[in-house]
Order: sequence, then C-alpha cells, then structure tokens
Amino acid sequence: MRRRILAIAILAIPLLLSAAGNLETAFADSLANDKIADLRIPEVVARVNGVDLSSKFVKFEFARMTKNLKGDLDVKQKTQIVREIVNSEVVRELMYQEGLAQNKKAAPQKIDEEFEAMKSGYATEAEFQEALKERSITAAELKKSIEVELVARKLLDDQIKGSIDIPDAEVKLFYEDNKKDFFRPEAYRAQHIFASLYPMEAFDKYSQQELEAHREKYDKDAERKINGILKEVQSGKDFGELARKYSDDAGSSSKGGDLDFIYKGVFDPAIDEAVSKLKPGEISGVVKTPYGYHIVKLNETRPAEFAPFKDVKEAIQEHLFMAKAKDKVQQYIAELRKKAKIELFF
Repeated sequence: MRRRILAIAILAIPLLLSAAGNLETAFADSLANDKIADLRIPEVVARVNGVDLSSKFVKFEFARMTKNLKGDLDVKQKTQIVREIVNSEVVRELMYQEGLAQNKKAAPQKIDEEFEAMKSGYATEAEFQEALKERSITAAELKKSIEVELVARKLLDDQIKGSIDIPDAEVKLFYEDNKKDFFRPEAYRAQHIFASLYPMEAFDKYSQQELEAHREKYDKDAERKINGILKEVQSGKDFGELARKYSDDAGSSSKGGDLDFIYKGVFDPAIDEAVSKLKPGEISGVVKTPYGYHIVKLNETRPAEFAPFKDVKEAIQEHLFMAKAKDKVQQYIAELRKKAKIELFF
C-alpha cells in the first residue's frame, strides 16, 4: 500500500506538471501562438548546464493552460505564466541531467507506449503527421520529451522512496483535527435500467441539430421501450439480468445496473425523489430525466454521518505523504539548482 501511495505522491507533485508532463493534452490543443505573439518569446528560453531549452513546449503548455480562460490576459499576466512554465522546464531538465548522471534510464518500450498513446488520439497516421507538421515538431522531439519526463520521475521516485514515514498516530491526529471535512451526506445504493432519450447509434449518424429535430419521436420510442421493460420487471424477472439485457447505461449495465453508493444531490433530482419513496428492495415506476427514462431499484440506504476513521485512513495517509514528498522534492531541486549553471533568456 505504501508503494501505491508513493506512486500517487510522485504523480501529484506540481513541479512535474510541466509542458511535457501534459504533452498529450497540449499536443491535441491549438497552439494559440497569437495569444503570446506580443511577448516575443525567443527560440531558446533557457540554458541548463549548456543544454538549450526550446520555446516549443513552453508555447504548447501556455496554449493548454489558457485554452478555457474567459477574457484576455494582459502582458504582465502572460509574462508571469510563461516564466512559470519556463521554470518548470528548467526543473525537468535539471532532474533529467541528474537522472542520467545516476544512470537512470527510460525503457524504450515505455517511451513507445506513451508515444503511441498520443497517436491514438488521431484517426489516421496521415492525420497525426499533419498535426506534427502544423506544430513544427517532430516525432523524435516528442519521444525525447517523453524520455525526459520518465527519467525525471524515476529520479524523484528513487529519492523519496523509503525516506518518508507516516505514523498511524499522525494519521489519527489529522482525522480528529479535521473531522468536519469527513462528513458524509445521506447516500443510497441502487440499480437502474436506463432507456436513453436518443439511441446510441444516432449520435454517430446525426448532428445535434438533427437529433433535436426528431426529439419527439425519440422520446416516444424511449418511453415505449422503458414501459415494456417495466412490465417484465413487474412480472418478477430478475432486475440485474434485465439491466444487462436492456439498459443503455454502458457504465452500469454489465454490473446489472449497479450504481454503487450515490450521495443525494449527485444525480438528477427526479432520481433522488423516486428513491426517497422506496424502501430497500423496492422498485420504482418509470422515472423521467432530461437524459431519458429510468427504472430504479433501491438496495441500501446510508444515513448522513462522519466517515469512520477506517474508511478514510488510507486517503489521509496519501494526503500526508504527498505533502511531505512535495517538501522533499522542493529541497532536492533547490540543491540541484545550487550546483547547476542556469541561464534564462525570458
């Protein structure tokens, strides 16, 4: 379990979430260079122990970070964001160089797996190559960035492994001091059978406008389907088997419609209202939501309560471990900076 916490902690350290750390997302996004054209970012943004750092991935990351921002950023704000990204790139390069010095290596198979994961977001090889061309980046550059990230993570993993201990007494104290944060609202466990407002295959064939144009017909078809299923439910047939056979909810149908525990207020209010009228073991009539029609079976209820310590102990361990890991990483990086020659050009 400690090993799993270590993996979570390493992946959660913000200093690793740099341009290449988010490369797959950034690569798929628009480069949005026009947003930072007024900054005149040089081709080489920094030099770490004689190694030049290109502005390409800085621009990638800027595009990713600002893609969904509403409103315009002024020059000062843009400059601050870019400088933070440049700093992250410097940190990655420092760790990469130190990793190589300690003979840390990224397995070629792992690099290829990450690379293929990027390519999988494109329909064809030609489309992927065109995306590379548009962004003025090569496949070799992408693979190199993946290698840098993997080596940096391996270095941190080895630095932190075995160096952090979270005593049970510390975990318990955190629970007691923050108990209000572990309050659970009322919850219930249910199964459902779902008839989607729109047939699944229609999403592939028609535009949203075309779907809306035929909404009334689709609605009647879905209602007819759910009423037919309800008759089978009322005849005594197994609810789970019917869910596997008929439900349009791909996430739960294979599990007999099991939705696990749900906190009230998470699902559509119509579902909560229907469940509130049931006793464990009872089945609702047809419930309509904006997404289609449901039949719900209530299996268990859980009152509002403070989560027992045993239920949240591991999560608290992870939280405390990540906090301590972050501090150690920052100390380690500060040491690397002292030994390095770093030149910033932006």
